[in-house]
Amino acid sequence: GHIFVAAAGNSGLNIDTTPSYPASYSTSYDNVVSVAATNSSDVLASFSNYGVNSVALAAPGVSILSTTPNNTYSSYNGTSM
Repeated sequence: GHIFVAAAGNSGLNIDTTPSYPASYSTSYDNVVSVAATNSSDVLASFSNYGVNSVALAAPGVSILSTTPNNTYSSYNGTSM
């Protein structure tokens, strides 16, 4: 009874044809949700993996502010952001 959220990956590949794990497990297991990255225009990020059958949704993944050591912040890109 759990959901496993997996970053789709950052290689710009169609993971329906070129699997990338754990994201590609979404085609075999109902509880795996793969997430792609979008930019500020809500368009798929150029680096984001994608796949009609493998990726369930997309979320912001470009220039995401994140905490870093020593009480600082940095901006990062990625499907795991």
